[in-house]
Amino acid sequence: MIFILKKMKFIKQFGLTTILFLSICTLIQAQEFHAKAVLDSNQILIGDQIHVDFTVTAPQNSNFIVPAITQEVLSANGIDLVSGSATDTTLNGQLVSYHQQWTITAFDSGAYVFPAIPVLSPDSQLLAQSQPLPFFVNTVAVDTTAAIRDIKGIAKVPLTFKEILPYLLITLAAAAVIALLIWFILKHERKNKPQKKVVKKAKPKEKPDITALKELEKLKLKKLWQSGQVKQYYSELTDIIRTYIDGRYDINAMEMITADILKELDDAGLPHKLHQELEQTLTTADLVKFAKMEPLPDDHDRCFKQAVEFVRETADQGSGGRDQGADKTESY
Repeated sequence: MIFILKKMKFIKQFGLTTILFLSICTLIQAQEFHAKAVLDSNQILIGDQIHVDFTVTAPQNSNFIVPAITQEVLSANGIDLVSGSATDTTLNGQLVSYHQQWTITAFDSGAYVFPAIPVLSPDSQLLAQSQPLPFFVNTVAVDTTAAIRDIKGIAKVPLTFKEILPYLLITLAAAAVIALLIWFILKHERKNKPQKKVVKKAKPKEKPDITALKELEKLKLKKLWQSGQVKQYYSELTDIIRTYIDGRYDINAMEMITADILKELDDAGLPHKLHQELEQTLTTADLVKFAKMEPLPDDHDRCFKQAVEFVRETADQGSGGRDQGADKTESY
């Protein structure tokens, strides 16, 4: 029995010691937190605004809670919240200061109190608290002994560009619409107005042999094979010949192979000698373009001469080709 009583006494003393220790720890922790709120004025007129500067000083990396200051909180005290700033943080040694500012006002005369703001631990223990801030809202003093004055007339204020701008834009838009209508009417009248038909004289079409001889002369002046462009030389040479055959004999030579071209020309009565020379020129060109053959310089000159001779010998005698352009093209 005595043992049980001693054990209960020990538990009681231990519990009291634990509670006292936790209270002292909480008190020490609370002493490290400070909360301060300051008004920039305690006397204002109705509708004027004052600022509340709130500062919390706390140890670094500490956790605490400050209830939000909202319109609902201040409405209980008859105060209107105008705005609130973001929280600024300042490091000072082992302590951190958190600063926030609110702008408040009131629209009725009388005495008001901005409420105290508590600083709580995560488990809702009070760590610090600011003081309540009383202030007074006064009405505008009216001198009742002064004479009543007439209402002032309307003051003339000069127009600004911002006020004139809408009317200026409307005027410009209306001018643009009118100009567009005038342009549309004039265009419509011009379109419906009968116009004189201008008859252009058809330019006489150049004979195929003259065109071919001119193109051969241009090809000669390019000196393609002399500069190593052999394939390009034979491509242009055969294009000139094929275009001439198309215009002279109405044979679609550009879309035909060499054998088909020669067959069509034989049917058109091409002399055997010209047939052999043309076949030699076109075959050489095919071997250069498709088989990468490297002809000798004499072959280049021979093919050019054969092309010129083919055009001259087959030219339409009625075209006057020999008199107008044939003699202008010479061999290399």
